[in-house]
Amino acid sequence: MDLKTVDAGLLQSRYRLTKQRAAVLRALGDGGHLSAETILEKVRTELPAVSLGTIYRTLDILRAIGLVQIFSFGGSAARYEAALDKHHHLLCTNCRTLENVQADGVAEIAAQIAATKGFSDVDYGLTIVGRCTKCAGKAGQNGAN
Repeated sequence: MDLKTVDAGLLQSRYRLTKQRAAVLRALGDGGHLSAETILEKVRTELPAVSLGTIYRTLDILRAIGLVQIFSFGGSAARYEAALDKHHHLLCTNCRTLENVQADGVAEIAAQIAATKGFSDVDYGLTIVGRCTKCAGKAGQNGAN
């Protein structure tokens, strides 16, 4: 994620690119899905005095302006990612690996369902759960013994 683009987006939304916001975005820069605690560990390498509360407040601001997305499923801890594009997820029920996927047509289905119930300002997300190839292979190996 280009920090000049981020800075322009923050300024348009009345926020500025503080050192904490920049550090959180850098922590999320590898495209991973990280817990707030993992983000805190990464940010503390740059800003040792930062608190978990600051991380959560920063994530809330970055989510509100569309620079960070949150993923939560089945009562598991929320994970955050720096992503500007709308996407969906594949979640391994065994190792909890999370992978971004595109799914054409989901927007239309969500809009149609919402319209039948009179909903507006709709957001949507598709999560497909199952076992990843690595875990499915392990299960097959264990079953063969």
